[in-house]
Amino acid sequence: MLPRIQLRGSRLLLFALLICFGCLSALGIPALSAPPIPAPVGVQTALPLSNTSLLQQGIDRYEAQQYFEAIALWQQALSQLHEQPQVQAFTLSNLSLAYQQLGRWSESEIAINQSLALLQDELAPPDILAKALNTQARLQWFQGQPETALETWRRSTVAYQRAGDFSGTLMGLINQAKALQSLGFSVQAEALLNQVQQGARSQSDPKLKVTGLQSLGVALRRVGKLKESLTVLQESSQVAIDADLAALHGSTLLETGNTETALWNKAIAIGQTMQAQSHRQAAIVAYQQAAIVAPSIQLQAQLNHLSLEAEAGQTAAATLLWRSILPQFTQLQPSHSHIYAQLNGIKSLTILQERDRTFQPSWASLAQLAVTAIQDARKLQDNSAESYALGQLGELYEKTGQWTEATSLTEQALLKAEQDSVIRYRWEWQLGRLLEKQSDLSGAIASYTAAVKSLQSIRKDLLLINADIQFSFRDAVEPVYRQLVELLLSATAQPSQEILQQTVQQVNALQLAELENFLGCNVAQTVTITDVANDPTTAKLYPMILQNRLAVVLELPGQSLIYHAVDLPQTAVETKLQTLRENLSTADHTPEAIAGLQEVYQWLIAPFESELAKYEFKTLVFVLDGQLRNVPMAALYDGEQFLISKYATAIAPRLELFQPSPRPKQFNVFLGGVSEPQTLNQLAFPKIEYLTPELEQIQQIAKAKAPLLETDFTEKNIEARLSQENFSAIHLKTHGIFSSDPEETFIVAYRELITGKDLGRLIQTDRQTDRLGESSAVELLVLSACSTAKGDNRAVLGMAGVAVQAGARSVVSTLWEAQDYPNTQLMIRFYQELQKTDITRSQALRNAQIFLIQQGYTTPHIWATYVLVGNWL
Repeated sequence: MLPRIQLRGSRLLLFALLICFGCLSALGIPALSAPPIPAPVGVQTALPLSNTSLLQQGIDRYEAQQYFEAIALWQQALSQLHEQPQVQAFTLSNLSLAYQQLGRWSESEIAINQSLALLQDELAPPDILAKALNTQARLQWFQGQPETALETWRRSTVAYQRAGDFSGTLMGLINQAKALQSLGFSVQAEALLNQVQQGARSQSDPKLKVTGLQSLGVALRRVGKLKESLTVLQESSQVAIDADLAALHGSTLLETGNTETALWNKAIAIGQTMQAQSHRQAAIVAYQQAAIVAPSIQLQAQLNHLSLEAEAGQTAAATLLWRSILPQFTQLQPSHSHIYAQLNGIKSLTILQERDRTFQPSWASLAQLAVTAIQDARKLQDNSAESYALGQLGELYEKTGQWTEATSLTEQALLKAEQDSVIRYRWEWQLGRLLEKQSDLSGAIASYTAAVKSLQSIRKDLLLINADIQFSFRDAVEPVYRQLVELLLSATAQPSQEILQQTVQQVNALQLAELENFLGCNVAQTVTITDVANDPTTAKLYPMILQNRLAVVLELPGQSLIYHAVDLPQTAVETKLQTLRENLSTADHTPEAIAGLQEVYQWLIAPFESELAKYEFKTLVFVLDGQLRNVPMAALYDGEQFLISKYATAIAPRLELFQPSPRPKQFNVFLGGVSEPQTLNQLAFPKIEYLTPELEQIQQIAKAKAPLLETDFTEKNIEARLSQENFSAIHLKTHGIFSSDPEETFIVAYRELITGKDLGRLIQTDRQTDRLGESSAVELLVLSACSTAKGDNRAVLGMAGVAVQAGARSVVSTLWEAQDYPNTQLMIRFYQELQKTDITRSQALRNAQIFLIQQGYTTPHIWATYVLVGNWL
């Protein structure tokens, strides 16, 4: 037990804080770059009308981040501006923006509505109108109205253009792109960002050029385009150097460091150790240079550097860095950014303290820093900053095992957070952990449930608030769902039907969150999520790997849910599954693979054998979790036969996304592929021997048009062919990789790689040119000769992601690289089976796999690699 934190020598101060202060929660502390909003929104300082001293004083206070004082001055100014409606409108718009900075949303809405009511006249100055609309759009974004915000940003951009404001126009386009990305319209978002890039590069004024490129670089990072972000920021930096713009050069270096840090985070998440080290070193150099070039942002650069060293576990480097930061901390004057600077420092130091209990400063010193941040926030009447600070202090008490104090602080944080879901989810999660530790299971479940509800309401914004969340998902979001399921199933020895239904709901919610995280957009805006139709021939299994058990729920049509748990810790389950996947992916370890498949059968199927035997099920659909996604369910072994001998199988991440609707009687198939060996992006792809036999046979069976082969198999030609008619099935025989990283999910064309996102865009070209009024869905996407990234337990998300992006109802591909000749035999047989209109897609694949086994390919390494993701009917 660590010593109790003593705040200023007395615990009385803590109780005073609990009585007097409020509290809040969030994703973490906002990064020291652009604020956590769709795009930086500058203070409205242009005064084309008659200026007033009170108005200007308010602007000065706002720029000094003294928002409460700015509000008071602007309110006083309004009382003297009765005969100047345009100045009133300008002041009210500024007032709304200041209220937003303090988290006072209702007051912000009233002020901006009053401002726009005064600007309805067509003669309203376009610069004032543009800024008022921008402020309104920002408010709408934070209120969870992305569609409305998008339209308002469009109007704002038009007004900026009328006013001849290049910077405002650029920011309006960036805001629109972020809203479009959030809504799932990534192609349109990318087109707008390209427009921004062209506009910035065309500027003759170097200051505007640097600013425009820097803003674009930040925007690209926030939508997950990290490589493009780095390129643009490096270009911005070079322009700043050439024009001797030291301050802008420094801020660009700061953002370059932030993008390199995001790339480091991404590389760590997907196991690219060498690349991670390279990005970490580049980030350090950028932060160090930023601190030298622009002393005004030295503290920001050093704190971001400290955060990187803390996350990387570099205690010695972090210690030296902290010693240089500490003197600056003691001289900080209260301001919005300075409070967050303090909290960022505390967060980094907390990570270091957890890893090395001898690290200085001590827990007590960290608590004192948090108290100072709270006091500064109170002076500024900054509710959001005060909430972050109180929540951070509560976390410090949690780390030191002082549950009662931590709980009280966290509850105060929630009161202060009010309706801000982005903030609330973190503290609801924290409160749930604390209540669980105090054996208050019902209270913990209620808090976790509230946290999940908050997460669901802001998940589409989460990715754009912090691009790194895409690569720290399993630390910042996933545990909330898993820990809630663990609690639900721990409440009683035999969970009730209500509890099991909640468990299934949370499994589905996690699956959707993972897929949205992969795609970087709100899937609900991209595809129609409906209730799952009741298929009487199908049983569904929901296994979930929890900290202390493997939980499995069986759902039978029209029956009560059935639960079984395997008492194995998460680490043991994952280790066994990793070993099984390695054994399956090589023909040399068949006995070991069979043993592993038998053990997984005992986990997932054996407990339900008697129930399954009561009904004539044809298909088992698995909503798989974690490492289980890398194991072919068809190959599970009961000691005498494989599961495929009894059932067809399918994988359905989030059942509602792949509504089980009957297949068409005939498929209009697009065929294409490339066989020649190629080296692209330093990746070697060997020759595919049986490309032509496979595609020509399928062409005859499906009565399809001639395939695009070899040099004709290019992105341009694929797009052209797909736009000519409405294909219901697409079959591509080429190398490809599915990964949990969208940028590393691709197929191989002739001398080029096509990313999963671009493949989705190409296929959607077909949908957008549907001239016959027919169903626009791609019923079947077959990716022959592709495989999932080795060691990536989320790689199957790549398949589901491609399906969603392409609007495909089903995807058939392989978990590991298939042997060429048997792969061709299976694919030909699959299409022969599909000619039988009375069998489903999953049954056709099962029959093709059984055909391979009958041909002598009995080892699971050969026949079991094939999986169907999505609609199984």
